[in-house]
Amino acid sequence: MDPAAAGAAHVVDDAVPTAAGDADPAADGRAPFNHRALELEEAGPDTYLSVDLWRPRGNRGVFGGQVVGQALAAAGRTVGAEYRCNSLHCYFLSAGAGSEMIAYEVRRLRQGASYCTRLVLAKQRGRVIFIATASFQRPEAAAMGHQYAMPAVPGPEALAASEERTGPRRRAPRAGPGEADEYSALPVEMRAVPTPAGHAGLPARAVWMRAKGDMGALGHAQHQCMLAYASDFALLGTAARPYRAHSPGSPYTLSMIVSLDHAIWFHAPFRADEWLLYVMESPRLAAGRGLVHGRIYARDGTLVASTAQEGVIRGSGPARPDLLFAHSLGPAPRL
Repeated sequence: MDPAAAGAAHVVDDAVPTAAGDADPAADGRAPFNHRALELEEAGPDTYLSVDLWRPRGNRGVFGGQVVGQALAAAGRTVGAEYRCNSLHCYFLSAGAGSEMIAYEVRRLRQGASYCTRLVLAKQRGRVIFIATASFQRPEAAAMGHQYAMPAVPGPEALAASEERTGPRRRAPRAGPGEADEYSALPVEMRAVPTPAGHAGLPARAVWMRAKGDMGALGHAQHQCMLAYASDFALLGTAARPYRAHSPGSPYTLSMIVSLDHAIWFHAPFRADEWLLYVMESPRLAAGRGLVHGRIYARDGTLVASTAQEGVIRGSGPARPDLLFAHSLGPAPRL
């Protein structure tokens, strides 16, 4: 497959959609969550059709996170309410067109007592553009458990909301009026955490994120779909941060940054309309491909989900294949 035809996120991958307001989530009188971005219509047995697709200005295809969230929603409709998604693994095969809705065909691969598995084929004009496998588990108690600690960062209330974009193709300090309106209409907002002293230039970043609107009336499956949607923002662009291709005077330019795959693991219940800390780190960029890992924490420090993504990253500039980084934004694990 030609990587030029792959992926779903380009400019959007490194954008941070934000909205004004510092009120506490779920207690600020917000309007109910507008779930149109994840809404599906039944089109046949185990087949569902999207009703909304967002193709960001400047992108060659629809936003990959929306396809991920919709695919999870389709898979979730074929399992009982007693199951919760524990993992989702996706591959972007070609860019999705914004002019035609996507059909999601779900195949029931396995139905077990504790786990069940679904395969989702996303199609446009009869052609598969995206595939996903989703695993669902009946919640169970466990005697053992551990996690990495949440980094100590400023809370979202201490961070100013802005419409500034930090993507590699930013050509001006701020987005234009039309672009700002496009991002303000998204169902998610994010606030970038300032890079700690001594960490500048690392392939790592952290953002606070939450869904816009109150999701209290929705079930946990909808919260998982919303988090799957939001988890694609800013992830792959983390691998390109050391090269500062968007900064004036940088010797590097990016010609392509597109997602190849996306994975998410759900560890614990959460609310997607409450602030979640998304910590992203890239352990490797080589052979034109970047790998990024993500950890998503609730405000109380619980690690609720993890992500991973690989994508094509191409550019030009001085050859530096030997860059080494000893650490990232997060604390070293205590053994």
